[in-house]
Amino acid sequence: MKSYQEFFAELKRRKVFKVAAVYGATAFVLLQVADLLQDALELPGSFMPFILAVTLLGFPIALLLAWAFEVTPEGVQKTQAPGVGEIEGIVSAPMSQRWPAGLMALAGMAAMLVGAWWVGRQSVADAGTPTEGDAAEVRLAMTDPTDDDRPSIAVLPFADMSPEQDQEYFVDGMTEEIFITLGKIKDLRVSGRTSAFAYKGQDTDLREVGSNLNVRYLVEGSVRKAGNQLRITAQLIDAADGTHLWSDAYNRALDDVFAIQTEIAEAIAEELRVPLGLDDGQSLVTPTADLEAYDLFLAGRARMRERGAVLAQAIQLFEAAIARDSAWAPAWAGLAEATEISVWYPSSHPDGLTPAEYIPIALADAERAARRALAIDTDNASALVALGSVHRDRAEWEESEATYLRALALDPDNAEAHQQYSELLANLGRAAEAVRAADRAAVLDPAAIRFSMLGTTLNGDGRLDEAIEAYEQAALLSDRSGTTSALARRYMSAGRWDEAVDVLDRWNRANPGSEDIFVGDRAQIAEVVEGLRQGTLARPVDQLVNKSVQWLWLGQPDSAVAQLLADSENFPFGRTLEMRRYGTESVQRDPRIIAFLEERGLPGVQFERTPVAERTRPLALRGTDE
Repeated sequence: MKSYQEFFAELKRRKVFKVAAVYGATAFVLLQVADLLQDALELPGSFMPFILAVTLLGFPIALLLAWAFEVTPEGVQKTQAPGVGEIEGIVSAPMSQRWPAGLMALAGMAAMLVGAWWVGRQSVADAGTPTEGDAAEVRLAMTDPTDDDRPSIAVLPFADMSPEQDQEYFVDGMTEEIFITLGKIKDLRVSGRTSAFAYKGQDTDLREVGSNLNVRYLVEGSVRKAGNQLRITAQLIDAADGTHLWSDAYNRALDDVFAIQTEIAEAIAEELRVPLGLDDGQSLVTPTADLEAYDLFLAGRARMRERGAVLAQAIQLFEAAIARDSAWAPAWAGLAEATEISVWYPSSHPDGLTPAEYIPIALADAERAARRALAIDTDNASALVALGSVHRDRAEWEESEATYLRALALDPDNAEAHQQYSELLANLGRAAEAVRAADRAAVLDPAAIRFSMLGTTLNGDGRLDEAIEAYEQAALLSDRSGTTSALARRYMSAGRWDEAVDVLDRWNRANPGSEDIFVGDRAQIAEVVEGLRQGTLARPVDQLVNKSVQWLWLGQPDSAVAQLLADSENFPFGRTLEMRRYGTESVQRDPRIIAFLEERGLPGVQFERTPVAERTRPLALRGTDE
């Protein structure tokens, strides 16, 4: 070729531009259709990256084939050399005849790249980079809260001042939104929402609250919602002496609710002299233009906090919010969380489906919702936590850990992320790390569910006495049947049988007629516990403690193994952790248990426990010494 004009003329003659345009447009359509098919057919997460790779690799191949071959009436043949004056004719043609082919090729390539970018956004959350993982590990390794010199703050439940006192879920939602907004300011340490909400409706001395929550500052306020009008008051208090540092009132229309949340967070940051720390284009609040969607979203979160059967309602409310605003990431993240959590609560499962049938469906639904949230907002930590839990409960251990660490890199003070990560570590047999993660969750959010998980991980680390302390603290904060039965189980494991009778008897008297644990008077409870201690019961008792553990106490380890394996058939992923924490050495080294774990990609016998000489008292329990 004598010039670049002749080269481009040859490309046009060989129809390379035309092929590029058609290929790019077709690739764009193909990627969109594949994206829809992945959701509709519940295809694996590797489907879209595979389609993308094939599409991109096919592009240069198509261009080379277009250059080398041409379609003639006689079929596909090798491209012939240009005729006399053919190239010169193309070069000398008017610009209006030469440019359209090149512009169409550029448009096709642009369409293909846009499709590739979309697919990349969809899968961006699948793995955290080493830098992000390292950052999360640095925060996770924190050994003492005094090392964290950031201002510490908790958001107490706002009061419902509405005329009919019927806006509790909206007011609680506003409180949680302010908590989440402040949590995005990385130079603030925000105490967990769960522990702060324990003070809802209580008239407790604020200095005591600050001490219990291990924070220096408190935010409290009220919300009055009447029709389309809002009045929100907020104030910042120094918990050390009860001094009011800042307060303001906002009288606005309901559609200004997101602006109010931002203004409150900015005012608090200014008062405490901390930077917002936002990158260009970032904001503290993720708003929706549809206030009905926001209302449904708040109602869904209120149901999700209750757990149990109402999780089904939470899922429906999030779906209704998405139907009104399908481009709002928090609604998709809420749906992902509620759906993933529901697998642990059979009472929320649809009628007619066993847990073994429902769980795969729910996990697939949760993954789709999480990925939709992340496609809209790649930094949505809640969606990442839900996705990490999906991977964990599918026994996709490496993907789960990478996703949890990415969530922690984005939001190092996310107590839920630390807790769920601790459960993954416990499943993997990394007992010492599991304790550290659970302890961090309980320090950030000293709530019953956090202390329960701390007790579980301490027990798996061979530290029964400290596990009992953690469960005792959980029982002080919550009277849920699961907490009570777990504490009783730990007492029995430690040979503290009379204390087990006491705690079961207290729970039954506080919950008359309940069938959650064991219905009966103290004499009946004592008789059953004595039968377990002496090994004289014929078989385990329903609604008391885990049956496999009862078989161990009855001196029948073979039956304990059989019980664990039978339970796993109906609850396929939840029993791996029980095999780690409940069994004796004889059970944990049973070939059937080892085979069960190894089938799920877990080491059959591996307990990376904390050496006795290196054990230190968990930080969350140090505050209970008084």
